[in-house]
Amino acid sequence: MFNFRCMPAFCWTLLPFASALADSGIDSAADTVPDFDQIIVTGALAPIQLNQLGSASTVINRGEIERRQARYVTDLLRSVPGFSVSQSGGAGSQTQVRVRGAEANHVLVLIDGVRANDPTSGDEFRWEYLSTGNIERIEIVRGPQSALWGSDAVAAVVHVVTRQNHGKPSLNAYAEGGSLSTGNAGLNGGLGADNWSVSAGLEYLDTDGYNISRSGDEVDGADLLTASLAGQVRASDSLTINAGLRAVDASSQYDPVDFASGLPADADAVTDTKNYFANLGASLHRDGSRITQHLRANYFESDNSNLMDGTEESSNGSDRVSYAYQADIAFARNRLSLALEHERTSFEQRGAVIFGDPNQNQAIDVTSVVADFQAHGSDRLTWLLSARFDDNSDFENAFSGRASAVYQLTDVATLRANIGTGRSNPTFIERYGYFPGQFAGNPELKPEQSLSYDIGLDYEFLNGTLLTQVSLFRQDLRDEINGYVFDPLTFLSTAENVDGKSRRSGVEFNAWWSLNNLAGLRASYTYTDADEPDASGGDTRELRRPRHTASLAADLHTSDERLRATLTADFGGERQDIFYPPFPAPSQIVTLDSHWLLGLTLQYRLSRSLDLFVRGSNLLDEDYEEVFGYRSQGRAGLVGIRTRFGL
Repeated sequence: MFNFRCMPAFCWTLLPFASALADSGIDSAADTVPDFDQIIVTGALAPIQLNQLGSASTVINRGEIERRQARYVTDLLRSVPGFSVSQSGGAGSQTQVRVRGAEANHVLVLIDGVRANDPTSGDEFRWEYLSTGNIERIEIVRGPQSALWGSDAVAAVVHVVTRQNHGKPSLNAYAEGGSLSTGNAGLNGGLGADNWSVSAGLEYLDTDGYNISRSGDEVDGADLLTASLAGQVRASDSLTINAGLRAVDASSQYDPVDFASGLPADADAVTDTKNYFANLGASLHRDGSRITQHLRANYFESDNSNLMDGTEESSNGSDRVSYAYQADIAFARNRLSLALEHERTSFEQRGAVIFGDPNQNQAIDVTSVVADFQAHGSDRLTWLLSARFDDNSDFENAFSGRASAVYQLTDVATLRANIGTGRSNPTFIERYGYFPGQFAGNPELKPEQSLSYDIGLDYEFLNGTLLTQVSLFRQDLRDEINGYVFDPLTFLSTAENVDGKSRRSGVEFNAWWSLNNLAGLRASYTYTDADEPDASGGDTRELRRPRHTASLAADLHTSDERLRATLTADFGGERQDIFYPPFPAPSQIVTLDSHWLLGLTLQYRLSRSLDLFVRGSNLLDEDYEEVFGYRSQGRAGLVGIRTRFGL
């Protein structure tokens, strides 16, 4: 375990190296006003400028990560319009992210292009295992993206791009420690030349944690180790080859639900998880050719063990292999991308045979054809058309489509619009999962299908120093899957498609204000109305979807940028959850109170290559729950050191 008492020795160990290289210099912190001219790789099959994409989008860059000194990506997502986070306790606890009122498995996550949603957790991404130490930027595209990315890209795509070296050799390191015996350290860097580069990163986080249940005194700790390696070779003037590896090794203590009370209770329960990601790709473009060709292969694996009192009770695992060929064809200012993809996903579950056999092996194959057209109708108009055909081994063949447009009304006003269909296939657990005494799957489930549209306006004030974005969104979801349906024949819960439509609608607001060269403000607000059909034929509010979320942030620094302060305030509105009391009492809808999470980061630059920082979280010491029965962490603080230099 990394202990806070080790911090001074670690800092003084790094100090001589950093001071000796102080003249190497570093880039100043990124401006708080976003760069809408930047290129992203998520909103279309081929790279596209952010200001040419009709979907509402957000990019979190490395500068923002370092200003906030956030250690988990979800700490950053709380400030993104349309996003809502629900965490079942502290570090390492199950964390769900919902966008625009959609389901947690309607958000597709990519890590360096590798599909990272985990079949062992209901096709949700394991947010509790995504740290920020080796992340360069996070690209977020809201709205329907299934036409590009297939199943699960119903409400948004979050693409995590890791840090990769493309220039002179570099090395970055940090270490911190603080409350709850929390320690965190990371190291990343790379080497390179004109025709090759290699990058590596390593990060470790350990915490004793706190008691996440309402009663008892047993603490629930966690540890997380993340390692990555990436390389790129320019084999010739026309051929580039790249590859990447990433491994996550995590262990989390948790409190399971006590069936005598229906609430979490102290227990010696641990989940051990290992995730592996790999990607290999090649791009070919000859001088004078209008065609750029891409080949890529991706791999994802998840292995999980659940232990009680040191003995394994159950385990599950999955792996996903995908292959793709893509051709980007240029027509003057326009571009047509065509892709052929194949993906195979396998799932296994192991457990004790008690009133049924949970042991199983399942697999599904999908072959897809995708077309994506980027068109520039004029200097002011850009539009995109996307279509996807999926040949699925287990479900009916499906089409998905998207149309997106951006029109520059004036020099300071831009209109955006987006419409598309989404599709989310039933998960392995919903179809085949078996948990003795609790849940039995339903293999007859149909995919969920949606039609979504949004329209937005970007407007600049005060000579471009104040930027605002407003988006109106709506989604109609058919065949929503309810995973908590009581089966009177087995007395277990099962999953069923719900008749009627679930509707999600709302408004997002985002603003950036650069007051001067020394200060910047950011603000966001989202109103979400999410309803689903109920048993009486009416509508009921969806669970864990706050109607109101908001965020405020202020960045200030001195003229020489030696001292910087970042103050954030994230608001999570009142939300509803469900409580299952002991049998035979019926389930109850409960209301969880709203809360503000106030955070402050102070950073002081000792030299051009060495920073000291202090970070405080939940400074108001809010006592709140985002999932019923699971306490959240109170006020906490950490102190650390960061160094960066070229070799």
